[in-house]
Amino acid sequence: MLALLIIPGIFLVILPLLPDNWLKPAFVAMAFSDLLLALFVLAPGESIDVAWWPQLGLNFALGVSRYNQPLLWLNGLVLLSSALATKAGKAWSPLSKGSIFWLSTAYLGVSLAFLSQNLLLYFVGFEMAVLPFFLLVRKDGGENRRQAAFYFLGFSAVAGMMLLAAVLSLVVRHVTGFYSNHSVPVGLQFVVYLLLLATWAIKTPLWPFHLWLPQTHGEASTPASMYLSGVALKVAPYGFLLFSHILPIASHRASPTLAMWGGITLLAGSLLALGQRDLKQTVAQSSIASMGYVMIALSLGTPAGDQAAVLVMVGHGLASPLLFWIAGEVEKVQGSRQLDDLPGLYRKDPFLVTFLSVAAFAYMGIPGLALFPGEFGVILVAFRHMPATLYLIGPGILVMAATWLRVLARARFGGRDQDSAISRLSFGRQGTGSGLWLTVPLLWVGLFPEWWIHLWHWGGLR
Repeated sequence: MLALLIIPGIFLVILPLLPDNWLKPAFVAMAFSDLLLALFVLAPGESIDVAWWPQLGLNFALGVSRYNQPLLWLNGLVLLSSALATKAGKAWSPLSKGSIFWLSTAYLGVSLAFLSQNLLLYFVGFEMAVLPFFLLVRKDGGENRRQAAFYFLGFSAVAGMMLLAAVLSLVVRHVTGFYSNHSVPVGLQFVVYLLLLATWAIKTPLWPFHLWLPQTHGEASTPASMYLSGVALKVAPYGFLLFSHILPIASHRASPTLAMWGGITLLAGSLLALGQRDLKQTVAQSSIASMGYVMIALSLGTPAGDQAAVLVMVGHGLASPLLFWIAGEVEKVQGSRQLDDLPGLYRKDPFLVTFLSVAAFAYMGIPGLALFPGEFGVILVAFRHMPATLYLIGPGILVMAATWLRVLARARFGGRDQDSAISRLSFGRQGTGSGLWLTVPLLWVGLFPEWWIHLWHWGGLR
């Protein structure tokens, strides 16, 4: 388990010493080794608890559970896909040690947050996972990168301060771990829960605190967008799952309101996605809708709801980076990310449109793809415990389907006859491995549920 942190830590130390032509192979090797560890070595029940700074309640307490194991697997997979997407060009250069350093730092922070069983250690991981993206956007982003980076930093700073205030409020009451035996007074539970709710609303994100997300994705490089959407934003909802165990009364009281808020986020994200003209912005707004599913499931506080939420996070963590990679490739092929410029894409690059079709169908919740098990699980849990949310989920599903059918129709049809002469041999393009490494699991998780039920030691969504 410690190897998940040691390997990227060693990589960060030796990175400045590597020659330029070794940067990408070393980055890919680090990501691939951590993915193998997450897949074949980790097992629920493993834990480490070493006293580090007990006077402050800061112990090096790590553990693997059936909830964080899938996310650790996803973490390695998305980093590997992001590493494979690095290439020379305006948006990203494999010769940039700084860019690789900060993306690897974010990966280390995400791993620490997922493994942490200590409140302060989770906070350290949370900040390590978030702050590098300010530098990644500021350094490698598009024309408006400065504005997007500081917009991201402002929202992240507020979320970080709220999280720190909540953590310190619990630590002074000797609640230092997520499975602490110390009970939290009811009044303090509500105060801490409100602080945490501000953090989760910003960093999940929930509507209308999502405003930083489209700007950030619109200016970020393709690898940064892939990793931010695929894994880094899962740290917040996973934290919601952890903190709910130590704030049971506040979580129960807030459950109906939060479930409806999740439903509103789902519908609002779907409507916002439908109104976009830019492919990358469409993906970003669709991600907000997926986080609405996650929040509905987590707010209900049931084991089935928690499992459904993790499944949605896994499915979204595969589909969203794939679509951001596709958006970057579309911009190269068509010279634009605008939906009005998509006609003719199939004639130029049918293989890319195949990737786009798989990812779009996943966002529509089509059975056999990775988002379906989680979204269907959320619907089942909501039907049992909060049926009012179905009035928001139903229209959200229809709008999301309309959004991605529109995208597919424009990409598949239209164009000029001479477009077909450009290239049909797109399989061999540089970076195609990113698409394959995400598409295969996207199909596998959806088609073979017994595989992940056994691997993650789950009992299914009963």
